[in-house]
Amino acid sequence: MLLALARAHAVYSWRDMAAVLRSLRVELAGRDHPVGQAIDEAVAPLLPACVRLVGGGRRRGSNPPGPPVRDTAAAVIAALEAVPTAVAGRAPHDVTLTERAVRGVLGLPPAGLPSAAPRSGE
Repeated sequence: MLLALARAHAVYSWRDMAAVLRSLRVELAGRDHPVGQAIDEAVAPLLPACVRLVGGGRRRGSNPPGPPVRDTAAAVIAALEAVPTAVAGRAPHDVTLTERAVRGVLGLPPAGLPSAAPRSGE
């Protein structure tokens, strides 16, 4: 689910509305401004939802154990926001790189590799 979200979010980031939202979040972050507060309220449900997805993946065994679930969820959200911004307009690489970033945060192997890939020297 989180990998599908990563791909979909990268595609969503192509839209002008996503660019406007990113700009407003950066400009109004931490300020006492009605638009900034409205944006904060709109995105507030993301962290608890991501916490549920990360925790559920760990319970099912599809995500390996790792740092605390809340910290991992916060890092997933950061990757979802940062990567498409950093590589904006470079489709399809923005989608690939966003998924790779989320895989890395979750402790998953790159796409196409087995989950228990041997390390060199083993």
